[in-house]
Amino acid sequence: MARLRVMQLITELAPAGAERCVYELARRLDRSRFDVSVAGLRGGAMAGLLREAGVPVHVLGVRGRWDLPKLVSLVRLLRADRVDILHTHLFHADLAGRVAAYLAGVPHVVHTVHTAEARFRPWQFAFARLWAELGGPAAPGRQTAGIIAVSESVRDHHAARSGLPAGCYAVIPNGVDVDAFARDEEARAANRRAWGVGDGEFLLAFVGRLDREKGVDTLLAAMVLLDSRGLAPRLAMAGDGPERPMVEGFLAGAAGRGTRRLGFVDDVRGVLSAADALVMPSRWEGFGMAAAEAMAAGLPVIAANVPGLRDVVADGLTGLMVPPEEPEALAACIERLTGDAKLCRELGRSGRNRVAELFHIDVTVAAHAELYQSIAGVRLTAPDEP
Repeated sequence: MARLRVMQLITELAPAGAERCVYELARRLDRSRFDVSVAGLRGGAMAGLLREAGVPVHVLGVRGRWDLPKLVSLVRLLRADRVDILHTHLFHADLAGRVAAYLAGVPHVVHTVHTAEARFRPWQFAFARLWAELGGPAAPGRQTAGIIAVSESVRDHHAARSGLPAGCYAVIPNGVDVDAFARDEEARAANRRAWGVGDGEFLLAFVGRLDREKGVDTLLAAMVLLDSRGLAPRLAMAGDGPERPMVEGFLAGAAGRGTRRLGFVDDVRGVLSAADALVMPSRWEGFGMAAAEAMAAGLPVIAANVPGLRDVVADGLTGLMVPPEEPEALAACIERLTGDAKLCRELGRSGRNRVAELFHIDVTVAAHAELYQSIAGVRLTAPDEP
């Protein structure tokens, strides 16, 4: 049987969470069963990585929300590639993709919701509801789901605001290559040495965009509290974003003397290998990918108790959870782990086991493959199957 032609469409191809999910899925789907390509409304570093992995990539170069000529280009691309399933990621790609898919005659569209959006975005949920009422693949009563949620929290959040029934959704958690994040002892020693972290010092890591969503202000406030008590651990911050000036201001003060801002890093494994715990004080998430990667590296995670993080971190088993936007509670958890090496080891070991069992990348890819086949109404056989 001919391979299913699947195109993944995302808003941009910058190296961020949703984009990395697209990358992993595109390069890991069985190429004997699926002909996979990726398109971005805008480009980014992930385009090069995808091409290196042998995945066809199309960058549309959209300049703004009303760049209609690029929509025409997308319609032509979908027709030329004879796409069977368009898989959209993030709202703007979904908006453009569904219109283009309709005009191009693409028979199936599926969309992944990556976050439990806490900001006021009612039009996103109204659009999902409108598409369902027009008879799209997410329509109530359909046998196959048209919306993928990356966690149960995301599904519940989106369903409550869109009014769509649970049958419109498939929950497929994001996946982690567990072996790829195993601790690298050489990287640990080299990075700690380069960052001036002593062998006996506790190093806390933050990995993520420097944005209000990630609770950077809460983390810095907690570090100020710890410093006032003479308890502040070392902190490595990997990532960049709009709150970079606030971080730089913190670094200029007394409380920031033990903190190192790394900026954007390619080698997340190296950062996690050097650290003794990850802190993730987000205000909202969809799936705590940084938490899952840290757990794969055997690190305990201190996380805000918000949707998307409580789907990943098991409080008291793989990490410690605190109320969001409470620096005092966050500081207390950091202090607790800093002084308890045994607890850190136990949480880290349990975390690695949990990720291997529930969030392995192979499970994620297999679930997508099964859903694609269900949506298209076909059964694809491997070359050695009858």
